[in-house]
Amino acid sequence: MKRVFIGYSRPIGFRCLEYAQHNMPPNFELCNRKEDCDIFISVMYDTLLKADFIKERKCYNFHPGILPYYRGAGAFTWSILNEEKTTGITLHEIDKDIDTGPIISVREYDILPSSTAYDLYVGGMEVIFEMFVQYLDSLLEENYTPQKLPKMPSSLYTRKMLDDKKDITDLVRGFTFPEKEGLYYYTSDGRKIFLEPYRRY
Repeated sequence: MKRVFIGYSRPIGFRCLEYAQHNMPPNFELCNRKEDCDIFISVMYDTLLKADFIKERKCYNFHPGILPYYRGAGAFTWSILNEEKTTGITLHEIDKDIDTGPIISVREYDILPSSTAYDLYVGGMEVIFEMFVQYLDSLLEENYTPQKLPKMPSSLYTRKMLDDKKDITDLVRGFTFPEKEGLYYYTSDGRKIFLEPYRRY
């Protein structure tokens, strides 16, 4: 009997766990400690796995973002900032590096002109559940063929990069000029909202 652990930190992980509790194929069972498992499945798990842990078992991850282009954190935010038309969820094997393991499947969906990072997150969680249901048996039985992708530059986005992007002080300063239009954004219903001008004190 092979033991399976589902690691998660968001509600979608619990939803996948509940599905697995009622749909495990023969000869597989869920366990309560990741150290006891033969197979580890990450569903928005928030802790990096150690190399020794990965070596001793098969490990999989449902990554929010299209690999290899959006490794690391904040893929939905970066997809909008980079003016992408689509984002997606990548199912891949976990190896010793961050989001570099062989890719099993990528499911893409559209980024609309009005989409926020949260919109993409909510849509992505639904895609994760659909993929989890579709691939659970295949992962446990290793009945899949990893995709062979051409070698290409990949990007690793970190949480520090996200934090740096949030600071728009210089942008506000640069567009603060009396009697000239300052910084603005559009709401989903087309209203133009101006940010307050820069204040020294």
